[in-house]
Amino acid sequence: MSIVKLSSVKADLKREADGDWIEALDLPGVEFNVSSILLPAYTVDRDFMLQRLSKQYKGKAPRDVITTELGKLYAKHILHGWRGFDVEYSPEKALEILSDPAYRVVVAAVEYCAAKIADVDVQYIEDAGKNSERPSETD
Repeated sequence: MSIVKLSSVKADLKREADGDWIEALDLPGVEFNVSSILLPAYTVDRDFMLQRLSKQYKGKAPRDVITTELGKLYAKHILHGWRGFDVEYSPEKALEILSDPAYRVVVAAVEYCAAKIADVDVQYIEDAGKNSERPSETD
C-alpha cells in the first residue's frame, strides 16, 4: 500500500505570492509570470466585484462582463509579465488586453496559469507496509 508523503503537498506560498513563469496551455510558446489565483488581495477584490455585479445585474451578470472584470483584477494582482507575444509586456498593456472581451482567450490563459502555480507534486512512499497496517487486536 502507498501513502502520501505529507511534505509533498505543502504549498510554496512564497512562489505563489511572488509569481513564477507558467506555460500557457492553449497558446504554444507563450508563458505568463503569474501569482496564484489564491492570492488573498485578489480573492478579496474578486469577491467584492462579484457582489457588485450581482447587485448591478440582479443576480446574473453577462459572461463577457465577468470576463472583463476578472481580466482587470488579473492585470492588477496576478499577471507580472508575459513572453511569446509580439507585443512587449507592460502593466498598462496588460490592463488594456485583459479588459477587452475580445481577448477572452488571453484572460482564460492567465487564469489557467495562475491556478497551475498552486499545484503541488504529490509524492508517495511505496513501501509503507509497516506504517499502513493496522495493529492486530489481542484478547
